[in-house]
Amino acid sequence: LGLGSLGAGAYTIHNAGYDSNNVGVVRFGRAAVAVGRIGLDYTQTLYYSTYPTNEERESAKGSCHQRSADKLLDLCCANGGVFIKVGQHIGALDYLLPDEYVNTMKVLHHEAPKMPLEDIYDVIKTELGEDPKEIFADFDEEPLGSASLAQVHRATLNNGQEVAVKVQHKFVKKHSFVDIVTMDFLVRAVKFVFPDFEFMWLAEEMKKNLPLELSFIQESKNAEKVSKLLKDYDWLKIPKISWNYTTERLLVMEYSPGAHINDVEKLKEDGVDCYDVSLKISKMYCKMILEEGYVHCDPHPGNIKVRRNSQGKTEIVLLDHGLYTQLSSQFRYDYSEFWQAIIDRDVERIKQTADQLGVGDLYGLFACMVTARSWGAIQKGLEVSAKDKSESAEIKENAARYMKEITDVLAFVNRQMILIFKTNDLLRNIESNLGTTGSMISFLQMSRSCIRTLQEKEMTGVTNPWTKFCIQLRTQWNLMKISLYEFYLAVYWSRLGAIMKLR
Repeated sequence: LGLGSLGAGAYTIHNAGYDSNNVGVVRFGRAAVAVGRIGLDYTQTLYYSTYPTNEERESAKGSCHQRSADKLLDLCCANGGVFIKVGQHIGALDYLLPDEYVNTMKVLHHEAPKMPLEDIYDVIKTELGEDPKEIFADFDEEPLGSASLAQVHRATLNNGQEVAVKVQHKFVKKHSFVDIVTMDFLVRAVKFVFPDFEFMWLAEEMKKNLPLELSFIQESKNAEKVSKLLKDYDWLKIPKISWNYTTERLLVMEYSPGAHINDVEKLKEDGVDCYDVSLKISKMYCKMILEEGYVHCDPHPGNIKVRRNSQGKTEIVLLDHGLYTQLSSQFRYDYSEFWQAIIDRDVERIKQTADQLGVGDLYGLFACMVTARSWGAIQKGLEVSAKDKSESAEIKENAARYMKEITDVLAFVNRQMILIFKTNDLLRNIESNLGTTGSMISFLQMSRSCIRTLQEKEMTGVTNPWTKFCIQLRTQWNLMKISLYEFYLAVYWSRLGAIMKLR
């Protein structure tokens, strides 16, 4: 029996490519040890230690958060693949998780492991059944980019077409099932030991979305679907898929160069207007979230490029279509009504619409989480309350102070909201990098999309032509008011507005 077990273990290691990191039990054990150490640290820090003042307790808790975040980062880097994807997700949740975790995990957006060229060729040969040298006339050894689940290389097909080749990391699919089960088991174990732990939503989201992200066939379908939905935006470029060379683990698409959206110096060198870029991104995402309900949920800088076309006009290149969420019509209506209430500074409607989204009495905190603004700014009016350093500091302070309430919001809110939180945070980071945060571009585009979506809701079931005409007329009037208000804001924030003492 012992020899049999030894032989089985040797066979498993052989199939894993002689690398212990590819053995499921090793990966599970590494994760269990890391989570156990993190849990022990929190237990000792929060339950078995006494502190003279609340400030010292909070300081000790912050240090514990940082130590735990460092351990989690080490685990993500050691196990790779799905674990890095989880780390990236954590790194995108500004104001929703402790700063120590968010800031530590952000490094994973920029530093993902590279796969050796030999492994790249192995995956291509396995997927297509041909030697890569028979398919590609040229294949760049250095990747254009490497991410948690795959990396992309520039290549030229034998017919002369220039393409980008996205290749899934060799063992990531093999590991994915064990890794997902591991994370689910460990999160449930933490929940059992610490009943106040309210991050089950994170494990549930990962378990639901990761299998979809691992299918490049699904990613290709997502790209084609969103391309059709946004076909009216002639400035949006979504690379075309080469279906003859695309499989579950291999995606070959049109090569579409451009500068990363956070490379502001390069954009300015190319004569690109950052405000125009911000406007286009805002239009695109407001339409996806509120009007179409089909949302690209990974808009980090590596997935959005900017370039000028042959006519000198700015184009947005949207990449990596692995993670999408399909929002229900009811959710779009509820979310639009919630945003409209914020825009109108109507606290009673904010409370009512937040309740429709599952938040209840935490409506004020929920509004702050959605907008990343203080409750005072929301009550005053986002359009006339410029966000300054003191407000940013207040938000960070409140995020730490109300962490328990924030986790309650995330536990109770409509599940469709989770990826919207992540998407909103990534979009705000883009605005910050472009230097357009105070321009009200997003606010105005959100207002327009809310009006269109609420018209759609109002038109549901309406058959009377006169009633339809009245609804459409009211919508056009409201849209015109937004345009007039946009002009007013331009004057309000200009030097002329200061001279006229409008502010």
